[in-house]
Amino acid sequence: MNTARKTASQIQARGEDTAEVSGDMTFTQVPALLQQAGPLLGAGSKLRQISLAGVRKVDSSGLALLLEWQAAASRNNTTLRITDAPADLLSLARLCEAQDLLQLSARGA
Repeated sequence: MNTARKTASQIQARGEDTAEVSGDMTFTQVPALLQQAGPLLGAGSKLRQISLAGVRKVDSSGLALLLEWQAAASRNNTTLRITDAPADLLSLARLCEAQDLLQLSARGA
């Protein structure tokens, strides 16, 4: 069985203005997530919200990826809301003083 496919992280559109991330947002998964998100966040993007409901683990690479996605949204003159953030991301964002930049909302909020 190919376990890489089973554990691969992904971002998928869930309507015109929403996307959902599933899997891990860690050093090994972030490059693929960055590539996958390109079309969703490119010029003229209508993406306004990203749900992290399906995310299992986040490290500093995942935090950096979210900051990059916020920058891409800003280049499109919009704000990106990040919802359903796991506890480890909230802790990391607080530690790095990035929670306001990311406009995070916790799971169950």
